[in-house]
Amino acid sequence: MKRLFLASTIVAGWAALGTQATAHGLPSSGVAPRAACTGLTGLTLPNTQILSATQKSGYCNVIGIINKRVSTQDPDHFTYGIGFALNLPTTWHGRFEMMGGGGTDGSLQSDPQGSAGVELGQGWAVAADDGGHEDSASNAVGGYQDDDANAGGSAHFAIDAQARRDYGYNGIEKTATISKQIISYFYGLDPVYSYIMGCSNGGRDAMVASQRSPWLFDGVISQNPGFNLPQAGLAEAWNEQVLGKLATSKDVNGQPYIPDTFPQQDLQVASAAILSACDALDGLVDGIIDNYHACTAKKVYPALASFTCGSGSHGSTPHGGTCLTSPQVDALKKIYGGPVNSRGERLYSNWFWDAGIWTPPTAPGAGWQFWNVVTAPVPGVNTAINLTLGAGAIPMIFQTPPVVTPVNGPNGQEAFVFKFNFDTDAPKIFTKTAAYPESAMDFMAATATDLRPFRSRGGKLIISTSVNDGIFSGAAIARWYRKMDRNTDGRATDFARLFMVPNMAHCGGGAATASFAENELKAITNWVENGIAPERIVAANTNTASPYPTGGVFDPRIAQNFPTGGTRPLCVYPKIPAYKGSGLTSDAANFACVDPGFNRGGDHDFHDDDDGHGGDRH
Repeated sequence: MKRLFLASTIVAGWAALGTQATAHGLPSSGVAPRAACTGLTGLTLPNTQILSATQKSGYCNVIGIINKRVSTQDPDHFTYGIGFALNLPTTWHGRFEMMGGGGTDGSLQSDPQGSAGVELGQGWAVAADDGGHEDSASNAVGGYQDDDANAGGSAHFAIDAQARRDYGYNGIEKTATISKQIISYFYGLDPVYSYIMGCSNGGRDAMVASQRSPWLFDGVISQNPGFNLPQAGLAEAWNEQVLGKLATSKDVNGQPYIPDTFPQQDLQVASAAILSACDALDGLVDGIIDNYHACTAKKVYPALASFTCGSGSHGSTPHGGTCLTSPQVDALKKIYGGPVNSRGERLYSNWFWDAGIWTPPTAPGAGWQFWNVVTAPVPGVNTAINLTLGAGAIPMIFQTPPVVTPVNGPNGQEAFVFKFNFDTDAPKIFTKTAAYPESAMDFMAATATDLRPFRSRGGKLIISTSVNDGIFSGAAIARWYRKMDRNTDGRATDFARLFMVPNMAHCGGGAATASFAENELKAITNWVENGIAPERIVAANTNTASPYPTGGVFDPRIAQNFPTGGTRPLCVYPKIPAYKGSGLTSDAANFACVDPGFNRGGDHDFHDDDDGHGGDRH
């Protein structure tokens, strides 16, 4: 009734302006601003400064800051505030989108076009924020920066409790609220429909909004969400310590040098081993493990054993590019099993076995290799994202109180990761103090499974994520979704749908059908505005040739059947794509979404009581 009343009120508003409205309240021809763009600098809003309003080709670009202040808690007394940008189209069609952030934020997208890249051009109003802090003084929101290389680097902001809150949840809520007020003033009408879309930390932003601020957005798209980021941070430290035991040299900071532990050719072998165990489980050998729930350790371990040869230096004769050493295999088993403390209590999650452990050179992306082993090879320097971005977040953001270290050096952030204690440090993601009254899990996590307020308002949620992207466990989000489904009497799909993407690197890329952002945007708008829920989302592969070799350690059918330059469906979890038996394997029309009938709790890899709070024994 509330939605119907709102829609009728909006339709009346369009009519009052002489604008024809569609049946769903959207203006058929759009509306023009009722005020001059440059005049927005004089707009008075609560605790907000409009710093600039610039007319560009087809839209008005607004830059502002909310709650600007000088920190008394930060020893550097840096300036903080929620920097935001809002683009207002000259012809507006009634929709508003908030773009999620990324990483540890700290950089404002000052000219936001939309998370799918097309929204502003389609007449949407689009906003973005910087998470409440800035990494560089050359920014659009006032010329200040909140970094200190000797005290946390780009994660230095986490020394300030309010900045932690702004990063965790407040920045999105405040920016969306202020943006809607500006929209209302500029056009004389409120948004008809409001959306949020983001990936990684931006995906977390989206899930947080659906749980903390269910009234803000009608449609939520959460991609590769770090919905339990502090727990994923424990896995970052765990993985690097496991790999560190394989290292044969030190880096410039005196820490284990990780790139040599799993060279490209060895990760290629690991991918081939996993595929040999599980690729056929979905009925088609094509380099994509769609039946990932069935790809258990019981199936993968024998395959790894068959690809194991004697010890030797990594990546050289006799095993380079043909098999793995026993220590490498043992390391993979420990990593995929997930972090535990000395009592064997699980601290985060296990991981699905996925062929995306190797990122082919022709299908680049920030996958398992980039997060855990190496991004760009630099002699003597660890460039894995876990040891750069992650190494700053683990001590500063995920620990309470923050552990302040220099970025580099023998006692820097890398050292903290390699010395991280899973008995005494891991529980600090739940710690609160007088100076920091919200724990990392309090201000960051989106793990709530009671989404009844969001559902009752009519909100719709689409989550898409990699089966294993190297930083966030697909098993963790699948487990969360099953719990949420139980809390909604088995009717989660009425308002929330999860889509899993095998082989996809973090937020796209990899040997995967990873191009689907625009189709995802169409799916959420069709669901919110027309009540048509997505049964599948068509995704494309953009490789012009198969990223897999035609022979060697890989089954030759993989290169033959991989959907090069074609499409595949993403299916509503727990359904998976199944080949119908005829037609091109690069055409989504030749695949049906089927329920694989997996045992949701029978294998120890997938216990639903494994929530990362120490309740499950490894």
